[in-house]
Amino acid sequence: MKSSEIKQAIANEGYSLSMVADALGVSLATVSGVVCGHTKSQKVANAIAKIIGKETCDVFPNVTVSPPRGLINREQGVNQLQQLLAS
Repeated sequence: MKSSEIKQAIANEGYSLSMVADALGVSLATVSGVVCGHTKSQKVANAIAKIIGKETCDVFPNVTVSPPRGLINREQGVNQLQQLLAS
């Protein structure tokens, strides 16, 4: 997908790039860099694909998808579990 299409798809879901950055604990520059293709981050690419309901390889064909690595960050894990259990 083109960067403009990715940005529009995120906006269509009601989010902004800065909101994605805050949710992932990364900088806006990192998220923007991934969207524009200047930076590679599997974490950011996977998150964006999930937000817009597509497979990572369809949104970012140049990002290699590798299997998850071990345990996730404790704070993120606790937040995810709280969200899961609240629904």
